[in-house]
Amino acid sequence: MQFTFVAAAALFGAAMAAPAPQANEIHESLTITKFSARKTDLKGTLDGPVSHIDFQLIKSVEEGTMAFLCTADAAEGETGIKTGNNSYRCNGGTDNKNYAFSLKAVKDQSTFQLLMIHQTAPAFGYQANVEIPTYCRAGGAETMICDQVADVTADLHL
Repeated sequence: MQFTFVAAAALFGAAMAAPAPQANEIHESLTITKFSARKTDLKGTLDGPVSHIDFQLIKSVEEGTMAFLCTADAAEGETGIKTGNNSYRCNGGTDNKNYAFSLKAVKDQSTFQLLMIHQTAPAFGYQANVEIPTYCRAGGAETMICDQVADVTADLHL
């Protein structure tokens, strides 16, 4: 019986000495590719609202890679995609993982700031803020098309 108590005390001590998981610890890395956005209603400027976004989200796993298609369109009657806490789902993958994104801002007229989200349970998941550099060109009829210039890695954490 004494051995059991000593063994339990040793395990408890080892558990107390083990480092706790850190909030900044990377949980998973995703690659954002083929990002494209459309700005509309420019009115002579380069800063019109973003009416459409689409990109591919790639996750490497032991079995290979999983691809997700992420898209967002301005709601009917709206001139642009809502920024901030509005999230848009990504579709795809073999196990239909819950990936989503939010458009946070457009900076420098051609750098898009996104919040990437992997929801693993109700009200719980991993996230990362990422910046997508793009090259914008005229799209015709007061629009601009902005395409990604290099793949971007998003390191998701708590």
